[in-house]
Amino acid sequence: MRFPVVRVSLPWGVFWYTHRVRKAPTKPPGNRITRFMRKQAEELFPDVTEQEAFLEALVEGGSKEQAIVVLDDKPEIGAFPKQRPFPWQPDFVVRILGDFRPTKHALYAKGAYYSMDFSSAFAASVMLGAELPRRVLDLCSSPGGKAIFSWRAFRPELLVCNETIRKRCKTLIDNLKRCHAATSCVSSADPSVWAKKASEAFDLVIVDAPCSGQSLLAKGEEAEGCFHPNMIDMCVGRQRRIVGNAVRCLAPGGYLLYMTCTFAKKENEKLVEWALRHGDVEVEPVAIPGLAGFQSRYSDAACYRIFPQSGIGAGAFAALLRRPGERPEVLPDLADLPIFWRYGEER
Repeated sequence: MRFPVVRVSLPWGVFWYTHRVRKAPTKPPGNRITRFMRKQAEELFPDVTEQEAFLEALVEGGSKEQAIVVLDDKPEIGAFPKQRPFPWQPDFVVRILGDFRPTKHALYAKGAYYSMDFSSAFAASVMLGAELPRRVLDLCSSPGGKAIFSWRAFRPELLVCNETIRKRCKTLIDNLKRCHAATSCVSSADPSVWAKKASEAFDLVIVDAPCSGQSLLAKGEEAEGCFHPNMIDMCVGRQRRIVGNAVRCLAPGGYLLYMTCTFAKKENEKLVEWALRHGDVEVEPVAIPGLAGFQSRYSDAACYRIFPQSGIGAGAFAALLRRPGERPEVLPDLADLPIFWRYGEER
């Protein structure tokens, strides 16, 4: 997602991160197509009709597709208005129909499900191509949707949810508690700290990368400057740094799930290709057979996309990478970790 940039001074250095604050649209849709938006549409779609459909979906801002990740399959959930599932859709993900608001139902407060937009559910589903992980590290975790998805899918022995911006950890912890993610814990450390303290220690690392957030426009939200080349280049630098640290946390045979909610090839396919060629740790792409219809046209590597004009979400990108090697029977011991909250503890 794309959010305002803030400067963070930490003991191990000074870095730039984004503070996730959403703003209501302030400009009429007809005035929001910029030359940078149009240029990217031309780069993405050779067909003029596709370009216009893409731009129209962005300026209309009407992509409101919702989903829930069912954690406790209560009978009442069966009565929720829902759409027919896609073949690739996990059986614990429900695509909500119309304007029904699942967060207003009493079962939401009880932790029976987690609510997210359908694009996020699509991207998270790519992790199901991984071998059952014993430990999961979500490096950019708040508000916790992808971590809770992994908890529902895998029930890992350890689920570490890291959020660099400390003030965002409250929402993350509240969601983990509400959804009863019993093996979860929370940290607020730079990814480089995890690379040093937990080298080769995780079977699955999730990077829901801070990005230019272009798909926010399709949801009717503001993302000023999200198509500007300078913004995209800044995000790419941050993404490379996060991914470079993430792969160092992978055990042999471990998996990295990389995803964004933006459309720029530099932040998506080009970033994956960079990781395949230039990372400190060798990784290889993993094909997800059920998502072959969503294979990106912009790379030969296994990468998956949806666009807002598809009618199934505001847009998403995801790729699953695997570190070659035989999976170890025992993972390294973890000690002196920057954990400040564990499930079951009061803050």
